[in-house]
Order: sequence, then structure tokens, then C-alpha cells
Amino acid sequence: MGKNYDKMKQVFSVLSFISFAAFSQSYKISTTAKKMVSFHLGYSFNTFVPSTFSMKGSNVDLQLKDAQFSPIKDKFKLSTYFSSPMKLGVGVNIRKYSQVMLGLDNFKYYLRPQVLNIQGTVANNYDQVGGLEGAYSNTLVSTDTLGFSVSMNNVRFFSLQWNQLFPLAHYRKHVLGLIGILGAGLGALHTTSKIDFGPAYQGPISNLSGLGGMFNLGVRMEFFSNIYLFSSLSGGLLIQKNIHTDLSEITQKAFHNLGYGQLSFGIGTTFFPGKKKNCDCPHF
Repeated sequence: MGKNYDKMKQVFSVLSFISFAAFSQSYKISTTAKKMVSFHLGYSFNTFVPSTFSMKGSNVDLQLKDAQFSPIKDKFKLSTYFSSPMKLGVGVNIRKYSQVMLGLDNFKYYLRPQVLNIQGTVANNYDQVGGLEGAYSNTLVSTDTLGFSVSMNNVRFFSLQWNQLFPLAHYRKHVLGLIGILGAGLGALHTTSKIDFGPAYQGPISNLSGLGGMFNLGVRMEFFSNIYLFSSLSGGLLIQKNIHTDLSEITQKAFHNLGYGQLSFGIGTTFFPGKKKNCDCPHF
């Protein structure tokens, strides 16, 4: 615990250095002004709605109906931050109150133990791992009796977002401020997965797997117009169309449309990358 606390202090120090040293300002400006830049990193807690998970290939055409996925819960370590359920964003205000942001969210989830409703066909003697074969029509099968498993170790969602910023309150010439955020985004998915199904156990496989969309409602509490803490509620859809499941058979793939809800917390910094006279914004 002490080591993680020390590392978090180091992260805070780095953000402070970026704000107060590299982009030092002897004046305060509104963080909703044109050309203002922001950078943040955070941690997310995710939940997922049931979805139909499908697998197709030359030997299989199978659907798992209403499959429930749950977050993978790893012990938090700063050294593995970028493979945790993390959130990162870099944005610039293209005009007052309007921001364009490049975002990165990482999701981790697995098919939790449950009774599956399966439909479709599996070729005889193909599934040496789970033992599924033949034709199924709304057949109930418990995952406890199968070796079959699905684990999405990292689903990275790279998005382009549009955010509207709403000044809610500020005190003592923006020494303390509160900004509301409403936004939406679209982007691409890169997935590292491990699906145990078929002739043999597979190692982790990584590939571009689909598209995603999201909306976001958040608030950030600003200190000295430089450092802020944020929290946000998000929801979206991960359209997984091309999850590779077998290195030896490129036509074998899995896909599903997964809805999610997300609660995030984090820390960030804002700065104006230029001289005071070039800032089209109020000064305090």
C-alpha cells in the first residue's frame, strides 16, 4: 500500500510539473476558452449488459444467447496501469466551451460462470476443449460442466470525442472552479482475447476487432485553473465484429455487440500553450 501511495504521489507531482513548470503561467485564464489544452488519466469501473456471443468458422456456427460478461478484477498496480480498466484523454478547445478529445479506454471482461442458452452447430470431434458437438436449439448448458471459456484481457477503445463544457461555478478568480461536461465519441477497438474452444487451448490473440460508440456526462473540479479532479458516467456500445479465436484457422472468429456502463475517476491538468497576449479568453 505504501509503495502504491508513493507512486501516486509521483504521478501527481508529474502533472503538477507539467502545469506549473513546463507551461508556467503568471496569470489565470478560463479553462473553457479557445485553444486551452487538457490532459487526464483515470480509473474506471464497468458493468455490461447481456449479449449474444457468436462463433463462426468452417467447423462451427454457434450462438450463446443472453451471455453475461463481468469485469476482470485485477489487483491495482501502477506498473500495470495501461492494462487495467484505465481512462486517458488529451483534448483541445477548438472554440469557447467546445472541445475535441482523443480518448483511450481499456475494458477487461470475461464470461462468468452461468447456464448458457446455446443454438447452432459444432462439427463432430472438433471441440476437444469443451466437448460440444452436433446441433443445438435453445439448449441449456452450464459452464461448470465445460472447459469452454472466454476472457477479453484487454479491449482498447480509441475514440475521437466531442465535448461541450459548462461552467457551473468558480470562486476567488478561478482558484477553485467546477465545470460540467457533456460529450459523445466514436472509435476503433483493439482486442487481446483468450477463448478456449475448439481443437486446442489457445494463447492470447490480439487484433483490430471492431468499432465503438459512447456518450459521457461528467464534472471536473479545478484548482488554480491548472489541476483538476474529475468523475464521469458513461455508456456505450462495443461492436466486436472480428475477434480471432484460432491462430491456425483465420476464418474462425467470434463477435458480439456489448453494451456497457462506466463510472470513472481521475486527475488531469489544463494549460494554454502560448503567450498571454495570444489567448482569446478572459484573464483574472
